[in-house]
Amino acid sequence: MKAALVGDHIGPSLTPAQHELEGAALGLDYRYGRIDTGGRKLSRADLAQILSDAEADGLVGLNVTHPHKSTVVELLHRLEGPANELLTANTVVLQAGERIGFNTDYGGFRRAIQSEIASIAGNTVVLCGAGGAGASVALALADLGVDTLFIIDPVLERAKGLKTRLNMLRPWLQTLAAESIDGVPFDQVSGAVNCTPLGMASHPGMAFDPWLLSRATWVADIVYFPRKTAFLKLAEAHGCRVMDGTKMALWQAVEAFRLLTGHEPDVDRMKATLEGLLQQDRNENKETAA
Repeated sequence: MKAALVGDHIGPSLTPAQHELEGAALGLDYRYGRIDTGGRKLSRADLAQILSDAEADGLVGLNVTHPHKSTVVELLHRLEGPANELLTANTVVLQAGERIGFNTDYGGFRRAIQSEIASIAGNTVVLCGAGGAGASVALALADLGVDTLFIIDPVLERAKGLKTRLNMLRPWLQTLAAESIDGVPFDQVSGAVNCTPLGMASHPGMAFDPWLLSRATWVADIVYFPRKTAFLKLAEAHGCRVMDGTKMALWQAVEAFRLLTGHEPDVDRMKATLEGLLQQDRNENKETAA
């Protein structure tokens, strides 16, 4: 059984190791590779060729990451669940000549919030980043009962586009779109989520200063390299409850493994695997720095 991850600059990704180790634990002959598209601008035809090659090579499916989550849906036969609503897919199952798209960003974030933060019904939330992951998180927030969502993205049209789509999909959700945090009534905000690359080693910085938030606010980041971003460190120092990106990454991997292999993974074991891989990565970075 074979699968692969497709995306730009995916060398550091822990996804292949997570899948292969869980497959081995279940006694599966499961190989999971990488198709790194970084450094070249892929056309629609290029992405179509990757899908065709995967089918020809007998892959059971692909995980798809930045920047192909939206483009890939045009090349699929059908979309399921949130992928169909958002028109973004990060998991493609190749089955009996059919390409089926799923969105595990939505389920991954939703399960993470439920396990780490509990109820957020009635909350007012600031969401930074309206790209593919941001859209999935926004829909999950709506379905978890958030009352008001401030959508912040430096590309204003992207923020407005997500607002329009959410107004259609979840008309009860109050949404506001802006290109900066100016004007956000932080004294009314209950939660904040970073869905931008800011905080990654390759993208230092923060979406905004978490000290603008009240101490009762919960703060989440989907970045997990590093595990504790500057955004989360400052928020925690301020007294906010924080959720790092590993929680979403775990539930994404669990759902994707289930979809691609057809086997039920052991969640606790996958969590321990992820923790081990993160620790190994930290140790290697320390050795490199030394």
